[in-house]
Amino acid sequence: MAFSFWKKMFGGEEGEGAALEVPEDNGAAPAMPEPTTTAAPLTAHDTPSAEDAAAEPSRMAAPDDEPETAADTSLPLEPADLAGLEDFVGYVARNLVDNPEAVSVSTVEKERISVIQIRCEKKDIGKIIGKNGKTIAAIRLLVSGAGGRMGLRLTVDVLD
Repeated sequence: MAFSFWKKMFGGEEGEGAALEVPEDNGAAPAMPEPTTTAAPLTAHDTPSAEDAAAEPSRMAAPDDEPETAADTSLPLEPADLAGLEDFVGYVARNLVDNPEAVSVSTVEKERISVIQIRCEKKDIGKIIGKNGKTIAAIRLLVSGAGGRMGLRLTVDVLD
C-alpha cells in the first residue's frame, strides 16, 4: 500500500527518471546503530596503587608535600559575616564606577532587615544599577543568599 502511495506522488513507471527506492514495510522497526562510548567506566583496578606512585613520582604527590601555588591564591572557605559582605559589595561597586575613591559602603539596621548602602557620585549610580536594574539585582541576590546562610535578612541600596 505504501508503495502505491509513493508511485502516485512521484510518477508512475519504473523506467521514467530516477527510481525511488522505498523500503518494504514488514512491520519491524528499523535497526538503530548501537551507541558507542569512548570512555570506559572506572573500576577499582583503575585507581593508582602505591607501586604506581613509586614508579611515577611526578604524577602522585606525597601527603607531606606542600600544596600547589594555585591553592594558595584561592579564597578561604570560611563562613561569611556581615563585614565580609559589606567588603564584597564595596569591592564590586568600586570596580564598576569611574571614580572608585568616591564609593563608600555602610550598613544600617532597620526593623528586621539589614541594609547595605552604597554611596557614590551621581554620574556613577547608573553603572551600579545597570541596564534595567540587572546589576544591582544580581548584587542583591548574592548578598541576600549569603545572608540567608547566616540567618540574616539583607538587601542592598544605592544612594547618591
